Amino acid sequence: MQKISTVCSSYKSGDKINILIKSFNNQEYESKELIIVEGSETDLNYKLLNKKTNNNKNIKVFYLPNSSIYECLNFGIKKSSGDIINIMGDDDKYINDKLFENISNRFSFAVDYVYGDTIYENRGKKVRYYKSYSLMDKLLNLGYMPSHTSLFLKKKIYDHLDYYNVNFHIASDFDFFFRLFYYSKNYIYLDEVITVMSMGGTSNKSLKNILFSNIEAFKILKKNNNNFFLLRLLFKLFFKFYLLLRYKFSNK
Repeated sequence: MQKISTVCSSYKSGDKINILIKSFNNQEYESKELIIVEGSETDLNYKLLNKKTNNNKNIKVFYLPNSSIYECLNFGIKKSSGDIINIMGDDDKYINDKLFENISNRFSFAVDYVYGDTIYENRGKKVRYYKSYSLMDKLLNLGYMPSHTSLFLKKKIYDHLDYYNVNFHIASDFDFFFRLFYYSKNYIYLDEVITVMSMGGTSNKSLKNILFSNIEAFKILKKNNNNFFLLRLLFKLFFKFYLLLRYKFSNK
């Protein structure tokens, strides 16, 4: 049985991390672990996390003070003991209790990663469907990436690709997907919802973060494409807006 490690970067998560912990604990899969890395400036939340989880042998909590999201994720991946890695936010959850079993069954010697779609929720109400699509190398060149939380990737590939680039503070997952798809196209896309995310993630929780996220996306596109990177960024924004409207109108 392959071990699945969920890695979470926490920053003063408070009680909202109970959403992830409950969803992880409910997975009907024996070989699993949850790695939580607290990156805030004080150890108060780290101590609270330890109290929440100290009786759970499948959960490990680490403290990496004054660290960015991607510094915490890199640290957590290195500390993990799983064969397969999944990244989750503190208030994200899995679509059902058998997801780990389903994902594990899809992996083989020839498959390096599996990913699918994501639903966004706002106070328990579904507000957006994020469709990841297959043939992602072509969509990446247009600025569109899969749902990060839906990605289940062999740990050895994180090791090979040297983890997330911490020079990008918000959009490093976008940069990582470029390197991943250039390295391996041995994947399975599941045309179904894998994870549920809460609205208000780091990249879109404020106008400032939205601006910085798109500036970083611009730099990443420029780094990976020789031309038309501004048009590609505009396509990225248009496509996300199209999916948002499509979901809203289809669920009226």
